[in-house]
Order: sequence, then structure tokens, then C-alpha cells
Amino acid sequence: MLRYVDVPHKIGRALERESGKKKHIPVVAIANGRSARTTLTPAGGGRYRLQFNATLRKAAQADVGDLVGVELRIDRQSRALPIPGDFREALKASAKARKAFAGLGPGTRRQVLLSLEKAKSPAVRQKRIDRFLDILVERAILGPRAKRPAR
Repeated sequence: MLRYVDVPHKIGRALERESGKKKHIPVVAIANGRSARTTLTPAGGGRYRLQFNATLRKAAQADVGDLVGVELRIDRQSRALPIPGDFREALKASAKARKAFAGLGPGTRRQVLLSLEKAKSPAVRQKRIDRFLDILVERAILGPRAKRPAR
């Protein structure tokens, strides 16, 4: 079950102005002295929600229905992950894969890089690199998946 905190309208608007973003606002949330990097997501009507993840719940010693104080600060640090050398070299070998990787959204790029980082052995890492290259070349040739029509 996702737990979240509704951010008061005035605070959401102030963070929106300060960050210069209207949709997802990167923040550092602090509860009981423990911080976590997270993102405020739109909740409709110009309001925002903060997902109250496990780190924050444990720090605040709180769960659903509990009253919690949370401090929010704009997160100005880059969230981009560096491209590992072996993956960068593999991308250099294929212009199509390189172009497709550059065209991925930031969240998808992040998931690919995290998957490579979590490989427990060089063989598994190479297998994942090869698989990602195949997927990227396929995307370059076929294009992104067509959006399905609404029912």
C-alpha cells in the first residue's frame, strides 16, 4: 500500500515557484532528522503529494493515520547516474543503440543503469549489457511502442 502525505497548498505553490517546475518537484524530505531524496507528485487541483517511503516512515516511527512533521527542501543536486565505462564503450560501437539510449526518458535510463550496477558478476553484467543493446537497437529500428488507443 502506498502511503503519502498531502502537501499543504501554500507550501506546494512555494516549492513550485522556487523550483521552477510545475509537475514533479525534486525535494529532500526530512523527518526526525533523517532525510530522503524524493519527488512531489501532482495530486490534482494544483496540489502535491509526498510519497511517504520506508526511510521516512522508519525515521518518523509512523504509519497510516499517524501525525507526522516533515520538512521539505528543494533538491538541487543532479539525479543523473554516470554511464559506466563498459556500457559507454558498448554504446560507442552502435550508433543506433547510442541514439536510442539518448532518447530514453530519465527514469528509464536510470533503471537501465541501476540494473547494470546491481549485477553480481562480470558475466551477468555483460549479459545485461548485450540484452540492453539488443533492445536499444530494436527501438531504434522499430521506434518506440505505439500508444494503444483508449477503450
